[in-house]
Amino acid sequence: MNLLHHNIILLTIGCGLLLIGFSGRRYRWGPGVMLVGIIGLLFMIAYNIYGLLYQP
Repeated sequence: MNLLHHNIILLTIGCGLLLIGFSGRRYRWGPGVMLVGIIGLLFMIAYNIYGLLYQP
C-alpha cells in the first residue's frame, strides 16, 4: 500500500470518529471520541510531512 491508501484509510477512520463523537456530544463519551478523531487527523498530517521530508 502506498501513501494514498494510508491517507484514505486514516482519513476515513478520523472522520468517522468525528461523526460518531459529534452525534454523541450529549453523552460523556462524545467529546472524547471527537478528540481521538482530531488527534488521528493530526497524526495523518504529521505522518505525511514526515514521509515527504525523509524520502530515500
